[in-house]
Amino acid sequence: MALNRNHSEGGGVIVNNSENVLMTYDHVEITFSDIEPMPDAFKGTKKGSVFLTPYRVIFVSKGKDAMQSFVMPFYLLKDCEIKQPVFGANYIKGTVKAEAGGM
Repeated sequence: MALNRNHSEGGGVIVNNSENVLMTYDHVEITFSDIEPMPDAFKGTKKGSVFLTPYRVIFVSKGKDAMQSFVMPFYLLKDCEIKQPVFGANYIKGTVKAEAGGM
């Protein structure tokens, strides 16, 4: 996982030359829990867009926030579940593990 590495000044996403964006979803919300201690960049609900590539999921926030982008490689995603409540929006719940020695 990486924080603030894959966004552009205009609110777009930056991907590697070997990648391409497969899907884009706007109006996405992301929240973080079970982080001790909780850094300021992870507090609250973040709103923005999600970009899906063959290797990772990239969240790019809308507006000025301490978290401008958050990258989740597929191999670091664990215990993912798709939730479809009767009343409310569908959502994905899972765990992102930090890479050993990563930033």
